Amino acid sequence: MLILCFISPFRVVKKNRERKQKEKQEKKVDGTKTTKVVDRKHLHNFRVVQRNLVYVLGLPSLASSSEVLRKPEYFGQYGKITKIVVHNNPNLSHNTVSAYVTFSYKEDALAAIQALDGIWIEGHPLRASFGTTKYCNNFIRHVPCQNPDCVYLHELGDEDDRFTKEEIQVSSCFILVP
Repeated sequence: MLILCFISPFRVVKKNRERKQKEKQEKKVDGTKTTKVVDRKHLHNFRVVQRNLVYVLGLPSLASSSEVLRKPEYFGQYGKITKIVVHNNPNLSHNTVSAYVTFSYKEDALAAIQALDGIWIEGHPLRASFGTTKYCNNFIRHVPCQNPDCVYLHELGDEDDRFTKEEIQVSSCFILVP
């Protein structure tokens, strides 16, 4: 299968760096902080890597509950877990599930990824990586979020961990094409 990319990944990375540099320069006004309201509309297209969030694919269906995944035999051995969301995908031909596991500390998430990515369980490979999220629409509009269970970001993420959808697609495409 051949995948064609029309945008050079180097051009996208360069453009992203220029944009981030421009944002930094706009924040610095004679060394003082500005009180003007920053336009956040551009954040709508960003995904932010969450260093304490692990996304895992290929978990056996027996481990399809958050209670099981919290046990020391699974993710509990890597650190304190604050939240687990399990996704069952009935469309898949094999009996696996995916999960988002949120750790209290980013070091625990990294340890889980390093230990689990690439291992085989019940004939299926596990894929583990940092999870991503997006900005809450209320945050983008400068409106307080009234949803106590909102899973989206309500503060600016680290610039090095922010990527547009296009950058993610291009970098994925860049990896796939030999």
